[in-house]
Amino acid sequence: MSASARRVAVVAPAVTLGGAARTLLYLLPLAVAFGSLAPLGVGSLRAGVTDLIVAALVALGAIWVWRAPDARANRQHPVAWARQLWRAEPQALALLLALLAYIAVIVLSIAVAYTRAPVIKETLKWSEVLAVAAATWLFIRTERQALWLTWAVIIAALAEALLGCAQYVLATGLLGPGGANIRVYGTFDQPNPFGGYLNLALPFALALALFGRDPRMRWVAAGASGLLLFALYLSDSRGALLGLVAALVVLAALGWRFERQALVAIAVGAPLLAIAWFTHLIPASLENKLLAQFRVNDVSLTAQLNDANYSTIERLAHWVAGLRMFRAHPLLGVGAGNYDAAYQHYKVPGWDESLTHAHNYYINVAAETGALGLLAFLAVIAVALWLAWRATRATDWRRAGATAGVAALAGLDARALAIGGAAVIAALCIHNLTDDLFVHAMELQFALTLGLLLRLAAPKPQPKGARESAP
Repeated sequence: MSASARRVAVVAPAVTLGGAARTLLYLLPLAVAFGSLAPLGVGSLRAGVTDLIVAALVALGAIWVWRAPDARANRQHPVAWARQLWRAEPQALALLLALLAYIAVIVLSIAVAYTRAPVIKETLKWSEVLAVAAATWLFIRTERQALWLTWAVIIAALAEALLGCAQYVLATGLLGPGGANIRVYGTFDQPNPFGGYLNLALPFALALALFGRDPRMRWVAAGASGLLLFALYLSDSRGALLGLVAALVVLAALGWRFERQALVAIAVGAPLLAIAWFTHLIPASLENKLLAQFRVNDVSLTAQLNDANYSTIERLAHWVAGLRMFRAHPLLGVGAGNYDAAYQHYKVPGWDESLTHAHNYYINVAAETGALGLLAFLAVIAVALWLAWRATRATDWRRAGATAGVAALAGLDARALAIGGAAVIAALCIHNLTDDLFVHAMELQFALTLGLLLRLAAPKPQPKGARESAP
């Protein structure tokens, strides 16, 4: 057999594996949205459709790497491999190490956990995040494939938005404060995670509508953005609204290339606004109106409860309980996933029923995994933000053209996807201040965004390395 024939014999199965893996990646957003409608289980074992997809992706990835033409070169000493990866794609190695550090702390917390089952569940959950991010980075290779994946995310969110609109029309949603309105929730049981889920797709749709290449696609993305915005409004989620504001700021700053001015404005304006607020330079009537818009006026643990402030004070009570857990167990917390199990020992009097998490993911991480876990998770967020920055810079054709070898997928659509991904990360970080969005398998959609940004931030390959192979 000739050398070219042997090469075809090796590459052909790899291409087939790549196509199968990409199909699973395209289906994963629909599984995140609607997988809870078809729970799977055998005996006491419980799994979801998303778990099966992730398991298949792991298997396909392992086979791909083993069969790749340069597989022998990839099976080298870990330190040498890490050095090589750092030189080629430092953001990929940084994300790998940050996620592994967070998973390691979660595993360590089993030593102090009230119950071990939640720790195992959290370990598997964040291991799946690592697996999906790696699979997206490995199998999404072209701008067209990145667009397909992004539209899969948007289409799944549109299906959820239509379901939310149907709940509003049929009046089957949850009643808002005082019964004045109906809050929709899709398949997410609660309006807040539903609103957070929409923010994992809406920035992509807005970025394609504003900065995409094809005018027809821009109009379709604009229509999708309108429907997603309407569904977000129907959810009446204050956390999702704050996340959307952060996403819009990022979209505008990166899209129109005034990110430095935006950073200066935030760095200068935020302290001045805080000083004006706390020194009452802003009229009290205006302050009260602003607070009332978010239903946080007259909020304290001793305030008189009513329909308007109940949910906010309930959150405050759970924040306090989480901080008490962290103060009592500052190193490793009470065990990953054990907030609910420990709640009764640290609850605020009068708030006996646990919401299962602290309704602030940062406090929740500190409570469950201590300072070590909080530092590791903040490292994940810091790397995600750095990755988003590198992706937007690498895909900016104006800047990439001036720096040889920066952009692998430089172009209008790739740039739009990078801007949308950066806005998704911003929305997630802000909304997690008031909720836990790593529920209902939404962490896997976060992983898809990370993997997509990794691919968009990848450097331009060498001219001789045109064939598709494993990193």
